[in-house]
Amino acid sequence: MKAMIGSAFAKICNDIPGVCIVLQTSLAIVISGVLGYLFVTQELMK
Repeated sequence: MKAMIGSAFAKICNDIPGVCIVLQTSLAIVISGVLGYLFVTQELMK
């Protein structure tokens, strides 16, 4: 499964290089946003 996702991701990156950068950047922003949200809500719920 992981190899399939990796190969599909690599194919998209090879076709359109800019998409790769945008996807990685947006993924990093989403993950940090979710972690920040969880941290804030956990701290406020105490």
